[in-house]
Amino acid sequence: MRALHLLLLRLPPELAHHVGIALLKVWQFLVFRILHRCILGPGPVVIPALGSLRFRSRLGLAAGFDKNGEVFAALGSLGFGFVEVGTVTPLPQQGNPKPRIWRVGGKGLRNRLGFNNVGLGQFQKNLSLYRAAVPGLPLFANLGKGKDTPNDGAIKDYALSAKVLRTHVDGFVVNLSSPNTPALRELQDAAFLENLAKALPPDVPVLIKFAPDLTDEELQKLCAVVDNQPLFCGVVVTNTSIRLARQYGGEGGVSGPELFARSLECVKIARSSLRPAKIVVGVGGVSTPEQARLMREAGADLVEIYTSFVYQGPGVIKALKKALD
Repeated sequence: MRALHLLLLRLPPELAHHVGIALLKVWQFLVFRILHRCILGPGPVVIPALGSLRFRSRLGLAAGFDKNGEVFAALGSLGFGFVEVGTVTPLPQQGNPKPRIWRVGGKGLRNRLGFNNVGLGQFQKNLSLYRAAVPGLPLFANLGKGKDTPNDGAIKDYALSAKVLRTHVDGFVVNLSSPNTPALRELQDAAFLENLAKALPPDVPVLIKFAPDLTDEELQKLCAVVDNQPLFCGVVVTNTSIRLARQYGGEGGVSGPELFARSLECVKIARSSLRPAKIVVGVGGVSTPEQARLMREAGADLVEIYTSFVYQGPGVIKALKKALD
């Protein structure tokens, strides 16, 4: 497996991603359809704000890897305690022109993908194929607005996706913070959050994902809105950084080790701004057991990774799970 992973790192970044997804599809089919193995049961970790959900560990995979909900069962079998699929938009999107992913800073990624995905209908079908095979794997859908949807119509996009997917997933992450959809980050606004809370189903947990490029004061104010809205069960902090992308002279957002310090600060701010009953999911640059522990100590109930999984492969899962558990 290690040799295969090293080979993937020699390929262009987006091609490596597609090859990785194809390999996971083969693994998933073999394990769940041919051998009928690895049925994942409930785990020992309970997060009160998320109701009856039980997590096999506090470590999950962030949105952006399994964009189309195709390989979440395989990812669960590798050891992730939960998986966030998407981002999904109501209609299929091609995303931005290629190239649109770059390796930067040795262990980081810069992307300007632009919510490329198969759209809500196919996404729902993909989830249905393997959802019953992993009943104990908490699954969250990351929701986005369409590129061509004006901001004053964004709530309809989020509400439609939530309505269609509510019986297929265990919770939603509302993505207001991707740097690659025009004007999306303008929705990180108190009034928008209050209106959004009125439009989403009341019986499915909803988290809001914020950007690392917010000021401390802006993040505090937005967390206060989340704290006051019964529908919202917490926040995910953070997304990729526009500021770091500009340091590399490009568009989009950067993930990876350079993001960790700011993500950790955002976790601390969010935790201090929210009541204990609300949860904080920490994500951004976590690549070592010590960093995972720091996220937990800062107040993260759950921790997600993405870029470290790309660079280190499945071996990183076991190390980080142990640090968190």
